[in-house]
Amino acid sequence: MNNSNNTGEFLKSLRISKGLTQMELAEYLNVSNKTVSKWENGLGIPEVSTLVILADFYDVSVDDILRGTKRTSKNPEKEANISNYIVSKIKNNYINLLIVSIGIWLLSNVTIIVLGEMTTNSSLGMGVGVIIIVIGLIIQGININYLRLQIKEIDLKEKNNLLNLVFHTSYIFIYLSISTVIFAGLYNVGSSVVLKLDFVFYRFIYSYLLTAVRAIIIYYIIRIFKISFLNKLSIRGSILNGILLVVIFVPFMIITISDPYELAIKTDNSYVSYSTYNKDEDTDRYYQLKYLSLLGSQQNADDNLVYDEDTYEFIYTFDDGYELVMSNETYSFIITLEYVKFEFDDDYAVGYMFDLSRTEMDMVLYSNFTTPLLSLYVIGCLVYYFVLKERKYRSNKL
Repeated sequence: MNNSNNTGEFLKSLRISKGLTQMELAEYLNVSNKTVSKWENGLGIPEVSTLVILADFYDVSVDDILRGTKRTSKNPEKEANISNYIVSKIKNNYINLLIVSIGIWLLSNVTIIVLGEMTTNSSLGMGVGVIIIVIGLIIQGININYLRLQIKEIDLKEKNNLLNLVFHTSYIFIYLSISTVIFAGLYNVGSSVVLKLDFVFYRFIYSYLLTAVRAIIIYYIIRIFKISFLNKLSIRGSILNGILLVVIFVPFMIITISDPYELAIKTDNSYVSYSTYNKDEDTDRYYQLKYLSLLGSQQNADDNLVYDEDTYEFIYTFDDGYELVMSNETYSFIITLEYVKFEFDDDYAVGYMFDLSRTEMDMVLYSNFTTPLLSLYVIGCLVYYFVLKERKYRSNKL
């Protein structure tokens, strides 16, 4: 005589031992979740065809299910297949939602740029872009929580592998999100008008690479703590990350400790313009630049400046005795010139103008220095990867 209560309890224990939820088993058997619940509560038993599938699935006999008696024989291969199926499904669900979050991250960056360029209102682009990336973070949070609920009853090793995947992908996504917010801020600060494409590029590189420096350092601080589900750091990975840190951090340090304008002059940056005057051929211009340099250095240049009310001219006497005579128009014009740096010797005077602020020049220089280094790093990683792959192929062939 069949005892449906025993059968239900037996089916429930078999399901739990496999680490399955009622919903997952129902989907596997192509039945409803309520049907599985009814079996396990003793309110009915599966049809004969379903009993055969369940018996094969759990590696028990139909008689065992009907009697509610657990058999001791197991089929490790079938158990492994079932476990792999569940783990693969959980992993695919997580990756699918992660792809959605990454798509939202891309959309936020495009929104920041497009709205800023179309409306010449970078604040609008920044606001909408930040809202979009917050939505991406919320979706990723839901994704992590859903996976956490799904992995409660799976094998510990597989659970740790999934948690390792979640940690690294989420860490990268958080880095991308923070970089987007910083990019939005830089885009907004420097953009009261439409930005040229190269300026957008400079801000993008600057924000993402500087955030990467912090992200790598924080990552290694986290790895100091022996978190159980994280795989051990390989020497190869540590070396590659260390090289990347040097590539993106050293240029920043050089720019930080240097005057960006001086560095721009030395590297012949395209955003630097200058005027050069020969003392013998352009004497007045030579001394006009010298006068502007004194004004810029706040060396009390006005002490030697005299205004002749009869001729309506300004006269400035230099230490070498030269008198620079400037009409009202000439004086008014030269003090509006935006020379920032000057170089003088006995024969030549050079005045430098810069189209960018110091902060913007920092961005341009950092991008110019780092981009070729990053390109070399990527090429080096690709070469290393293919060399390693070729060695493995040859060793396997032997």
